[in-house]
Amino acid sequence: MRKTCCAGALACGLWTVCLPQAWAHGYEPFGRCAHQDAKTIRCTGGMDGRLLPGLRIDVLADDGDRILVRGRLDAQGAFAFEKPAVPFYVLIEAKPGKTVEIDDGEIK
Repeated sequence: MRKTCCAGALACGLWTVCLPQAWAHGYEPFGRCAHQDAKTIRCTGGMDGRLLPGLRIDVLADDGDRILVRGRLDAQGAFAFEKPAVPFYVLIEAKPGKTVEIDDGEIK
């Protein structure tokens, strides 16, 4: 009986410790961008390792956050655009408060 009691308490303790951590780490957005060729950049994005179509993507100029390109990820969770002539960064918005930022220097 004592083993059952301890096992139950341990399970309950792990449940209260692990569950909030799982919630905190769950539904994490991700985004990746790469050069398709010298003029074109292709980005993908989603949540929890799954590509998600329809997410908003903005390409913004570093100088004052001017929007250069705006769109949505396609059915494959991707979006391609012509490389801007000015320094830029990419924002992929998975949902309010869950945004990924990719600086142009990170794009390979």
